[in-house]
Amino acid sequence: MVSHRKRKKHAARMGLNEPELDMLEIMKEVLERFRWLQILSHAQSFLLREKLGISDEELDRVLEAATRAVDQDASFERHLDGIARLKAQVVEGRRGVEREIQREMGGEAGS
Repeated sequence: MVSHRKRKKHAARMGLNEPELDMLEIMKEVLERFRWLQILSHAQSFLLREKLGISDEELDRVLEAATRAVDQDASFERHLDGIARLKAQVVEGRRGVEREIQREMGGEAGS
């Protein structure tokens, strides 16, 4: 586990804030999983159709059952919760910047 300070410095070196770094890391993980899912999907489709002679109708039933199983997977919900948390942090960060700009602009007007 990387300390909060080291993580913040790492993000700054990349020109990002921490929520942006988190978002990029999640995107990288999702893309890597997507790549492997595509590979597995193509391999399974080939085996089912070409080697086992499974009909399109039977394959459709298998895909529907698999879809239901995936929809029940808690990791997907965990990723959605993480994205919502990061979005809230980014929005709050932007609001803070806007408030700071307004405060500074108000200070300059009074000078």
